[in-house]
Amino acid sequence: MGPAGAGKTALLRTLIERNAKIRPVFRLKEVSCLPSFLGQVILFLPTFFRQCPRIRRFTWREIKMIVHLKALQHDLRRQAAAHGTVTVLDQGPVFMLARLMWSGAESIKNKSFGKWWDSIVSHWASTLDMAIWLDAPDAILLERIRTRNKWHLIKGESEEVAHGFLSCFRSCYEQVILQLSDHGGPTVLRFDTDQESLNQIVDRVQALIDLKLNES
Repeated sequence: MGPAGAGKTALLRTLIERNAKIRPVFRLKEVSCLPSFLGQVILFLPTFFRQCPRIRRFTWREIKMIVHLKALQHDLRRQAAAHGTVTVLDQGPVFMLARLMWSGAESIKNKSFGKWWDSIVSHWASTLDMAIWLDAPDAILLERIRTRNKWHLIKGESEEVAHGFLSCFRSCYEQVILQLSDHGGPTVLRFDTDQESLNQIVDRVQALIDLKLNES
């Protein structure tokens, strides 16, 4: 987890190269998870329609995130039988919860959706063992975002807008982590990718993964 440009993808790719026991999940496999995905869409519809008319309704992208948060649970359960492996989620539940909080904070206060939110936070608090938070100073992040060949919402924005976006998203991450902690987990590891090299971070994360595997 962490803002764009922090080095999340590079970390995951290096971990995969070093350890064959790591099973990455970049996104839901649409075909294999289609029944679960459709089932969760149906289950979420009552909550969607009970949203207060005065509150901005969720966009299709946000609805997909909401549904993925539930469908991903079923996908992970199917993979749980693979003994001796570690599942690493890229843009997983912490990111999706923070993204929903960033775009729909008012909806979260809605009584109907609030119950769903509390339930999903409680579930993921008991499911996740560890959250790896990568970050760097805004100036470093913006340089990385603007010089890489990849679209981002703030790539062409002013310094003021870009800094405001990064600050707001960090705040959402903090709130999600706090809520997860209130439910008992997960352990949060924070790294400044401007201060520690990729190899240093990988070594520390790998050591904790090995410890987790030995405990299982």
